[in-house]
Amino acid sequence: MAIVVSHLASSFDQLARQALRQVPLSDLIELRLDAIGDPGEERLRALLAQLGKPTIVAVRNREQGGSFAGDLDEQLDILRSAARAGAAFVDVDWSASLEFGETGVAKCHRIVSRHDHEGTPDDLAEFEDEVRNVMYEGDLIKLVAHAACAEDALALLRHLRQARGGLIAFASGEAGAFSRVLCRIFGSPFTYAAPAIVPGEPVAPLTAPGQWRVNDLRAVLPPGGGGDSTAVFGVVGDPVAHSLSPRVHDMALKGARLDAVYVALQVRDFQRFLSLVEDPHFRGFSVTAPHKLAAFKAAKARDEDAHATGAANTLVRDTNGWRASNSDVAGAGETLERAWRYHHERAGKPLLAMGSPLGGAHALVLGAGGAARAAARAVIARGGRVTLCARRDAQAQACARELGCASAPWSARATLAYDILVHTTPAGSLAQPDVSVLAESEIRAGTVVLDAVYRPLKTPLLAAALRRNCTAVPGAEWFVRQAQAQFRQFTQHDPDEALLRKAFEHALK
Repeated sequence: MAIVVSHLASSFDQLARQALRQVPLSDLIELRLDAIGDPGEERLRALLAQLGKPTIVAVRNREQGGSFAGDLDEQLDILRSAARAGAAFVDVDWSASLEFGETGVAKCHRIVSRHDHEGTPDDLAEFEDEVRNVMYEGDLIKLVAHAACAEDALALLRHLRQARGGLIAFASGEAGAFSRVLCRIFGSPFTYAAPAIVPGEPVAPLTAPGQWRVNDLRAVLPPGGGGDSTAVFGVVGDPVAHSLSPRVHDMALKGARLDAVYVALQVRDFQRFLSLVEDPHFRGFSVTAPHKLAAFKAAKARDEDAHATGAANTLVRDTNGWRASNSDVAGAGETLERAWRYHHERAGKPLLAMGSPLGGAHALVLGAGGAARAAARAVIARGGRVTLCARRDAQAQACARELGCASAPWSARATLAYDILVHTTPAGSLAQPDVSVLAESEIRAGTVVLDAVYRPLKTPLLAAALRRNCTAVPGAEWFVRQAQAQFRQFTQHDPDEALLRKAFEHALK
């Protein structure tokens, strides 16, 4: 895929320096003359010769999403001058296409662009056809619509897939940022990016909301930029910007040298979302709040862990449709197995063969949400006993009945006996740093303590557990191991565990 690096500056000299510095990162270069106006034909010709790569010249007024203050005649005269100066393309707003006419220069082509800054039209075919009515032979069409959610951007990508060729299309806005990664896979010849941040240089502005920096875009794109065989994975949630999954899974995909990409999808309407990802490029999704129950219900098949917890955090496409699973269970189970084994070895009491990994262990799980259900299921499936304890006692009781384990009142949590403590509430997280579920003296000494919270890595609960001579297990272990389980389901490959951990640590910074 060709990446257009789009440059915007307040002076021609600054624009030139910026563009020349970024030439190695660019397949094509866009010079936005909004704030500059007419730099003079000869001056522009000299810069285009220096750049040495195909260049697009654009001048956008305020109605078109830019800042040019001149009238339409001035705007079109600048574009005509750019065509004569050697630009490979001039970007002409569709509303002025007929007035501009043809470029008059054989080697310069037009990009006839249409932007909807308010939202994504319901009828994208009509949106495009109105542009086609004002284009000339050899023109490219560029369609950009604002996405309020992932569904809007997916609708635009589907339209791109069905287009008759010669169409550049992606969504603007943060919710549509992923479409700038995927548009090549769906048929767009170009995507647009902002200049990379260069130490010691002024930070170049984004030319549109949701735009990637070119270095970040190149880092996330699959080998070759993506094509007909590229697999698309992603995390689905609302909100989703906070998720670490894109950075963790993307590095794992790169490490395995797979032709695949992983993106963040802010989804509002899960059913509409599923109808828009029927394209075979979409192979699997990590599912987070609030869509885990909807994912479970929508799946054609569900594994035992999804059935047991009543929720799905993983969807994988197979020949029959979407298959649901819950990798939180596998992640919690493997984490606790390893911690339980290490705990005994640390005490000089290697585990005897118990017939099951957690046989004989009694776990107290604090909380009754999705993470608590996953942890409880993991312990039960590995031969352990579980007591659930939550502030909302009725919820804990209902959860315990469904899972086939015990429950206890929240007020009794400090008096209960256990070998393993699993904490799954937000207490001690960055959002609730001063909230504690147990005083230090209430933590049973010499036990295993797993805190699902991973921001911060060392929570107040884990710090207190260490002082009580416990085996303290950070939530990062659970996160990494559930990501491993998901990766295997997505790709049928084992991820590089060390690389996953490195990616996770980097994502936390």
